Amino acid sequence: MAELWSLRGLSWRELARRTCRKSWDDEIFGQSARMALYFFFALFPMLLLLLILLGESASGSEWRQALLDSFKQVLPRDASDLLTATVQQLSVTAVLGVGAIVAALYAAWGALNGTWAMMTGLNKAYEVEEKRSWRRVLLILFGLTISLGILGLIALGAIVYGNRAGNILGRHLGMSAQFEFLWRIAQWAVIIALLLFSFAVVYRFAPNLKDRRWQWSIPGAAIAVALWVPSTLVLRVYQEHLGSSRIYGNLNAVAMLLLWLYLTGAAIFVGGEANSEIEKAAAEAGHADVRDAGEQRSGGEGSSDL
Repeated sequence: MAELWSLRGLSWRELARRTCRKSWDDEIFGQSARMALYFFFALFPMLLLLLILLGESASGSEWRQALLDSFKQVLPRDASDLLTATVQQLSVTAVLGVGAIVAALYAAWGALNGTWAMMTGLNKAYEVEEKRSWRRVLLILFGLTISLGILGLIALGAIVYGNRAGNILGRHLGMSAQFEFLWRIAQWAVIIALLLFSFAVVYRFAPNLKDRRWQWSIPGAAIAVALWVPSTLVLRVYQEHLGSSRIYGNLNAVAMLLLWLYLTGAAIFVGGEANSEIEKAAAEAGHADVRDAGEQRSGGEGSSDL
């Protein structure tokens, strides 16, 4: 593991140079836009389904409030306000029956296409072709989409139950501003860890690589998180202090949400490009446990090695 974090002989500067050049060559920003559009269409019906699910829970209001709080802390203000207003509207109009079925179809269409765009972009980043059977591709599509959704719910649960635990500890130990701040930091450390794990899962299963050892996924996942967090903060600062409402007018909230999804996709693809460049450096250095460019690392689809 220590050898892996040495970047297989690459300096951080050289890795950044190679990753930037390869990201441009592979047109990952166009793929990020494609992925952002599909996930945008999936987001609102997924929120409707989530509200229907929460409506059946005894602590549904608490989960809904945690969802709204997470929007405020992560998204630009206008995008957060848009989703908050949408959640409040859906919480009134959400019904079971045909509406839920239609929402599920819309959510599945958008989410699966978004995941497929992610798989396609990562295949290009790793310089491999998609040669898996359509059955395996569908299995991975559904598996990744559901897994990422579950990880998102776990992160939301960390906020809900973290708040509960913080309140209990605060009553027993005496609530202070310093304790509340440290507890909030601990909560978000857990969420960042879940995000890191989510990215590692994507790099491990999305591209057509047969060898799925975690050591080849973790560096790019860390880089993706390191890019996503500051880009999100910069977008928030830009929207709050400079703003783009004079350009997009009433559509500014939609534009900010799409831009945030776009930056999220770009961070994922850049992390994949970084992983690929680290593997290339290992191959150039003569490491046996590595694939060459264009190889599936252990034979890809058709290999008997799982």
